[in-house]
Amino acid sequence: MKLGAWALAATLLAGCASSERFLWQEYTSEGIAALGANDFRRAEAFFKRALAKAQELGPRERGIALNGLGELYRRQGLHANAELMLRRAIEVKEGGLGPDHPDVATSLTNLGLVYAAAGRGIDAAPVLERAAAIQEKNGGEKSPSLPRTLTALAQVYRQLGREHDAFVVETRVRLLPQPRER
Repeated sequence: MKLGAWALAATLLAGCASSERFLWQEYTSEGIAALGANDFRRAEAFFKRALAKAQELGPRERGIALNGLGELYRRQGLHANAELMLRRAIEVKEGGLGPDHPDVATSLTNLGLVYAAAGRGIDAAPVLERAAAIQEKNGGEKSPSLPRTLTALAQVYRQLGREHDAFVVETRVRLLPQPRER
């Protein structure tokens, strides 16, 4: 092959990869929008499409798609399905992004919420503690996800009868810097 043909082939392959990423992003966005509108059937269809596209992309994209399905099932009260998807998301993200990546913390928080909703506070507490530690390590008190995780952790502590620990965490949440309005 001549140099020009190689360049054309490389450009076409790059275009295919970017169109795959574009479709993954569109499917993910549509899934999130449908989830926000409580259109669960539509959300599931788009998250499944996103997962299929993500197989061709990478661990971050696969993990995000799995997390979306897990969050969908959590909101529907399908705890076993949610746990399965979120555990897979964590496994994929840890393997591809590392155990302390912020995306891992997002899935850990969602898994903790599943456990809490299922009355499994004893399982939820260490998962939420780990999520908070990752968020603090990566963004400190300015991590936008930290208040959600700590609030869930305080609720779990209260569920477990750990009133003092719940109070301490709730106080931390109140002392976090508030996001600025734009």
